[in-house]
Amino acid sequence: MARIEISSSIIFCLYCLLWYSTSSITNNIGKTILTHFSYPVTLTFVQFGLVAVLAFVIGHVFGLTTIQAPTRDILLPTLPISLFAIGGHVFSSVALSQVPVSFVHTVKALAPLFTVMLHKFIYNTEYPSGVYVSLLPLTLGVMLAFTFQMTVSFTGFAYALISCIIFVVQNMFSKRVLSKDRKKLDKLNILFYSSLCSFTLMLPLWFYSEGFHLLFSEHSITLSSISTSQLLLDYFLNGLSHFAQIMSSFTVLSLTTTVTYSIASLFKRVFVIVTAIIWFRQSVSFMQVVGFALTFYGLYLYDQSKTRKNLEAPLTDPKRGEILPTFANDKDGSKVTTWWQIQPQDLKSHRQYHSKPE
Repeated sequence: MARIEISSSIIFCLYCLLWYSTSSITNNIGKTILTHFSYPVTLTFVQFGLVAVLAFVIGHVFGLTTIQAPTRDILLPTLPISLFAIGGHVFSSVALSQVPVSFVHTVKALAPLFTVMLHKFIYNTEYPSGVYVSLLPLTLGVMLAFTFQMTVSFTGFAYALISCIIFVVQNMFSKRVLSKDRKKLDKLNILFYSSLCSFTLMLPLWFYSEGFHLLFSEHSITLSSISTSQLLLDYFLNGLSHFAQIMSSFTVLSLTTTVTYSIASLFKRVFVIVTAIIWFRQSVSFMQVVGFALTFYGLYLYDQSKTRKNLEAPLTDPKRGEILPTFANDKDGSKVTTWWQIQPQDLKSHRQYHSKPE
């Protein structure tokens, strides 16, 4: 039987589609859960736990990796990033409980604005003029989307904004501090320990904010138009899709360059916003459409400006070496063919090393 050869472009597009779809499913199921069971801290808490379990189980069942014993070199870099992850995801979930998915992700599109502001203020970083120009339609677009979304609460907007800022600071911390660490783990170990640490560190917060009420309340917990079994299934699907989202993003990163990955990330945000509007049959005004369009255009301009700057810089950093190593048995330099086979030499960005994608 003849072997069917699939082009690398088709493989890349399929993984992008998987990444976009799982990201959309994670957000939309999360919003559905919060609509019927408004406990955003619990949603984040369970999500961390499920991702840690899935990373451990899949790594062992498929023989992909061995979860290493916890050591000081593993835990110390993971702990601060876990704290950032807790803050970012909790505020994102709280925002999601108050405003539509499309609006949360529109606000998160302001990440370039805060990245430029913080780098300029803290490190006095110089950017091309095109970067500053791109921030104008980006900011105006978010303002239009917020102003003409009458059902959006200001607190929901504030929580989404705080989540965005936390993730920006997390990326800055990872790049400036943790990239110097020479201890490298494969992606399932990174995912397992970051999720497990987040789950463990979040336990007191969850118990204080929602856990005590859920476990010991004298009043029964009522669900809105959903059965307990359906709620539990939604929680599991949310965790599963989030795990698949992270793994597919790792694979997309491994199959392409930083520039292409950045563009793919832009289209992912567009995909999530559009599918959320369709999923929840959200009514959108003309000015909101203009706001979304300006936001996407600003992101595109920012990406193009950063691309021109990156093309002038070296693609690799010989002092740092490999950023996101693959599994111990993937040392033969074979071509990437499956989502778990990540080639270190293909990774041109270190954003994924100590942090997980949104």
